[in-house]
Amino acid sequence: MKIDPHEFKIISYNGQKLDLTPLEQIVHSSQTRAISKALSYSVKYMDGKRTLREIVEKVIEDIERNGLDVISRKKDGNYAKFRKYELAFALNRLSTLQVRQRRDVNY
Repeated sequence: MKIDPHEFKIISYNGQKLDLTPLEQIVHSSQTRAISKALSYSVKYMDGKRTLREIVEKVIEDIERNGLDVISRKKDGNYAKFRKYELAFALNRLSTLQVRQRRDVNY
C-alpha cells in the first residue's frame, strides 16, 4: 500500500488506486494511512458469511477495544481515527472485492 504525499486522499492498494477525495471528513494523511491498513486488516473477517456492514463493524470494534495499532503488525503510532463510513467507502471502491447479496437481510 502506498499513499501519495501530494494527494493524501489517494491509496494505491494492490495496484489499484482508491480515490477518497469525496470523503470530506478525511483531513490528514494519517487517516488515509489508517484506512489503508484497515483495508488489509478487514480481510480476516471476510469469510463469505458476513455482510460488508458486519465486516466494517468488526474492524471498528477491534479498533475501539484495542486502539488503532491493532490494524498493523507493528506499532506505528502514526494513524488517526476514521469513521466506519470511510472504511466502507474504501472497501466499496475495491474492484477486486467480490460480494454476494444476502437474501435474509431486511432493510
